[in-house]
Amino acid sequence: MASASKEEVIGKLNVRVLRGSNLAICDPLTHTSDPYVVLQYGNQKVKTSVQKKNPNPVWNEVLQLSVTNPTKPVHLEIFDEDKFTADDSMGVAQINLTDIYDAAKLDLKHASDGTRIKTIYPVGVNYLGGESHVSWKDGKVVQDLILKLTKVDSGLIVLQLEWVHVPGVKL
Repeated sequence: MASASKEEVIGKLNVRVLRGSNLAICDPLTHTSDPYVVLQYGNQKVKTSVQKKNPNPVWNEVLQLSVTNPTKPVHLEIFDEDKFTADDSMGVAQINLTDIYDAAKLDLKHASDGTRIKTIYPVGVNYLGGESHVSWKDGKVVQDLILKLTKVDSGLIVLQLEWVHVPGVKL
């Protein structure tokens, strides 16, 4: 019997950080920024590489998190790397896992490639900068996201989530 203090991993989440768009300019001398993305989920923290002098960076990097509770969101924050001072925040967003988790629980082995399972619309405070689609692609449940950054004047981040089943875990 698992102890209550150790949460069981129910799946893995591959977060492909594709690109940023119209990010805040944090270095006034060069009129640019050196952005990187940090994802935090519980006590896990992962980050992308730094894209030097680029307010429209392309990362195309995959970061993986172990999911223990699908109702707990992933916290995303973009920072500007600074050499001599603390790194500046360039905006925050949250990634809701319930939509991709609900799709991962479905029996989709007979679904056609590219089948759209759910569409989520940008309403209220869900951070979406456009429609988000949960789909069945190449035998995997994926979700394409464009997130609007908050606590900043401008900026979007484009991501693709992929649910990775953990052997022996029934959703």
